[in-house]
Amino acid sequence: MKAKDIMITDITTISKKASIKEAVLLLQQNYSDKSFLNAAPGLVVINDWGELAGVLMPLTIMAALMESAGDVSSEEKQKEGFYEQLCYNLKDKMVEDIMEREPLSVTEDANLIDLVDLFIIHRFHRIPVVRDKKVVGVIYRTPLLFAMSSCFFK
Repeated sequence: MKAKDIMITDITTISKKASIKEAVLLLQQNYSDKSFLNAAPGLVVINDWGELAGVLMPLTIMAALMESAGDVSSEEKQKEGFYEQLCYNLKDKMVEDIMEREPLSVTEDANLIDLVDLFIIHRFHRIPVVRDKKVVGVIYRTPLLFAMSSCFFK
């Protein structure tokens, strides 16, 4: 079995030139309903040519928000308006300012066993699948597990 056999092709992408606000709104639009509570949402970041430029995960955005606060006391973090200030701090930042650059990716012909190794070694939630540098799909851990363990379902 190959990556192309289990990849998800309906993926959410965002431009590296988009704002952090746009990224959060896109995540909310695509992952806010309760069916995604245990999902691993994230965005595949593309450049002007539609090529893989990076990935952006909710944790990356949360880290950037907290980093923007600088050194503040616990008392300051409890004040009304603290989170609004964090958003204000990032209002002029673009996705490319905080995204994870040079993400690992695989081709459609990658073998499942090689994917398993990548997931285990790097503890990824998702791996983009590319063809000629353009993103054509994403592999998630759970479908990979199901493909590997299909004998349990017979």
